[in-house]
This record gives sequence, structure tokens and C-alpha cells, in this order.
Amino acid sequence: MLVDILQFVGVLFCLFTAFLIRFRLNKDNSFSGHLLAVILLLIAICNSFYLFIVYGIINYFPYLYKIPAPLTFLIFPLSYLYVRAVLNGEKSFKKMDALHLIPFILFTVNYFPFYTMDLSEKSQFVFEITQDFSKSYTGQDGLLPEWVNITSRASASILYLLFQWHLIINYFRKRQQILSKQFALVKKWVYDLTIIQTIHSVSLVILYSVNALIATGIIPMVRYTHVILGLLVSGSFLLVSCYLLWNPNLLIGLPNLFIKNPDTDAASITADIEVIFTELDKYLNKTKAFLDPNLKIDTLSRATNIPVRKLTHVISESNYDNFNDYINQLRITYAADKIEDNYLHTYSVEALSTTCGFNSKNAFYRAFKKAHDCTPGQYYTNHFGSSND
Repeated sequence: MLVDILQFVGVLFCLFTAFLIRFRLNKDNSFSGHLLAVILLLIAICNSFYLFIVYGIINYFPYLYKIPAPLTFLIFPLSYLYVRAVLNGEKSFKKMDALHLIPFILFTVNYFPFYTMDLSEKSQFVFEITQDFSKSYTGQDGLLPEWVNITSRASASILYLLFQWHLIINYFRKRQQILSKQFALVKKWVYDLTIIQTIHSVSLVILYSVNALIATGIIPMVRYTHVILGLLVSGSFLLVSCYLLWNPNLLIGLPNLFIKNPDTDAASITADIEVIFTELDKYLNKTKAFLDPNLKIDTLSRATNIPVRKLTHVISESNYDNFNDYINQLRITYAADKIEDNYLHTYSVEALSTTCGFNSKNAFYRAFKKAHDCTPGQYYTNHFGSSND
């Protein structure tokens, strides 16, 4: 039951994160962003079918059984291509990437006998699976026995993980001199993602092996082994989605390194960032665009002709947590200037917060205290000697 609950929560989180990336956070429609959303969606779909089978829900939709089986062969290739796209700044698939579809196509063809089966026969077949889950991996649902599917899937996941580890280790080995904040963020993300995937795959391989040994009578049923392995398998994809939600900087302008040449001089990269940030800061202070409470990074991107991804990178490299932190600090600087011009002698703190572009007085207080370690009223008192909080 615990494993099933964890799996259900993981499915919900993966779906939520996938839709969040696709429809809200991937503002510049980056290729890597689309890949990540698809990966999370496929993980959610494939893992949800386990619950559909175990709890008999699939009996209401027997024609959907085995739809996810070929889809599982897309997850690890897409993960590898996602990491490659992030590291190399790729904007589309390469022609040779079509080769990654071969296992998916082969196992789609493999299940044609089931897909074309009469609905009544299919319903009976699926019902028997829901009554005895072991038949889902000991029987033969297509042209090939299920152990071929399982072995191929496990082998493919390990193979692609080896490719992925080789890719990231070689990439970062050649770029050890780069100390960028964004670079460190992306490096940690791709390493953590690959570690989580490795734990998932190794646990799954062990689980498959244990099931095979039990099915052949070599070892007895060991309950706690299944629970531990199930927790590792189910928890891994939940961890990926939680990781992304916990680290919004990976989603607000999805990871991109902006470093095409490993020999690029770090000083020149820093200089470029400073030039862009100076232009950005000059624009905002001149237009006072930060006073708009509805200012979004994509709006600023269109106004300055700087891509969203580059804006995110430049701001994070300029000692700000993110876009919102940068804009709020500009607003607080403006608020401090207004206070020093005796604004609070005539108007309230709430009026000041609205004037400075904050949607709420509480948000204004938090941002002001973070910047000056005091409230606006205390700042006024320190400057003029009387409180107006």
C-alpha cells in the first residue's frame, strides 16, 4: 500500500510538473524544455498503468492495456537527448536521432496481436491479468514473451545511462575552468538527474531479477525486498519532479549554459554578462518598468530584445536569486528614495507599496526588511526622526 501511495503521488507530481513546464515556465519554447515535459508526461503515463492494473481500473478500458509498454522505450532515449540538448544548447533533433525510435517501433509491432484482438477476448485477457499480476510479466501478450520486453527495457535503460554518464563526465571534464553560477546550477542538475535515474534503473533491474527468480521457484517470496525496491523505483520519479519544483531557477528559463566553446575565456564571458546587465539595468531605471506590478520576464524580454533564457542567466550571474528578486530590489531602492524625499509625511506605507509596484503591503514589508533590515516606518524614523509606520 505504501508503495502504491508513493507511486500515485509521483504520478500526480510528474503530471503537474510536466504541464507547469509546458504551459507556464518554458516561456521561450526551448527544445530542452519540451523534452523534459514529455519525459515527465511519459513517466506519469507509464507508471499510472501499474495502478490501473493492480486496482482493476484497466478493466473499464481494456483496449488501453499494453499502450504504455512501447512508450517505456522512449523515456531513457529522451532523457539522454534532453541532457545533450541542455549541455550543447541544441534546438532540435538530429537526423540520426531517429535511430532511437527502433526499440519503440519493434515493440509496438510486437503487440499488434493484442491491439487487434477482439474486444470481448481482450476484456477477458485483461481481467485475468488484474486477478493475477504475475501474468503481466510471465505470460506472452504479443509476438514475443514478456520476459523479452522486460529484459530489453532493463538493458536499454542501463545502456542509455552509460551513454548519459559518458556525455556529462566528458563535457564537464573539458570545462573545469568555468566558474559561472548558472554553469554550477546546471552541472548539479544533470548529475543529480542521472544519479536518480541510475538508482531507479538499478532498483528496477534487481526487482525484475527477483521476480524472475521467484517465478521460476529458485527463491521464495520475500515481501520486504519488494517493498524496499518498490519504494526506490516509485520514489525516484517523484524525486525528479520535486527536485524541479524545489529549484525553480531550473524552470524559470530552463537550464542552458551559453557556453559553446570549452576554451572560451572566463573573463570575456563575465565581461559579456556585465555589458548585458548594464544595458538591462539602464533600461529599467530609465523607463521605471519595474513599477508595473504585472511585469513578467517575457514582457521585459520583448521590450529589451534579450531572450528570456539569457535574461535569467545574466540576472542569476549578477548576484540576484532570480528575476523577481532583482525587480524587487529595484523597487525597494526606489521606495527608499521616495521615503528620503519625505513621501511618508503625506502618504501611507500601503500607498508607497502600491506606487513601487508591489501587489501587497506584506510583500513590500518582506522585501524592504530583507534589503534594509528594518520596516519602511523605521527607515523613515531613522532618516527624519518620527515614525509613520
